[in-house]
Amino acid sequence: MAKQKNTSQSMQQKHEHAKLLYTVQGVTVQKELSERVGVSPQTINKWVNADDRLWDRMRESTLITKEAEMRRMYMQLTELNDKIMGREKGDRFANSKEADTLSKIAKAIKDMETETALAEIMEVMKNFLVFVRHQDYEKAKEITVLADHFIKAQIR
Repeated sequence: MAKQKNTSQSMQQKHEHAKLLYTVQGVTVQKELSERVGVSPQTINKWVNADDRLWDRMRESTLITKEAEMRRMYMQLTELNDKIMGREKGDRFANSKEADTLSKIAKAIKDMETETALAEIMEVMKNFLVFVRHQDYEKAKEITVLADHFIKAQIR
C-alpha cells in the first residue's frame, strides 16, 4: 500500500509539474510536456482536456487572476482583523469562527504565494532556456533536464 501511495504522489507531482509548464510557461506541445514530465502523451492529453479545458482557461488568466485574488484575500484578512481590533480593550480576541476564518485565509494566501513563487521561477527558467538555446542548443537540452528536476523539487 505504501508503494501505491508513493506512486500516486509521484503522479500528482507530475500532474502539477505538467500543469505549471502548460499554464505558466506556455509549453503546449503535448509530446514535449510528456517527455519533460515523464508520462505518456495520452496522459497529458487527458489532463489538458479534463474539466472542460480548465488548463487553457488557467493559462489565459494566470497572472491577472492571482494578483487580484491576492489583493482580495489580504483585504478580507485586514477587514476581519480591523473588526476584531475595533472591540473594547480586553475583548480583542477572535472567536472560534473568526479564528477559523483567519486561519483559512492565511493558508489560502500562503498557497497562492507559493504558486506565484513557482510561476516566477518557471518564468525565469523559461527566459534563461530561450537565451541558452540561441547560444548552444545542446547545452539548453541539458539545462532543461536540470531545470525540470529543480522545479519538481520546488513542487514538493
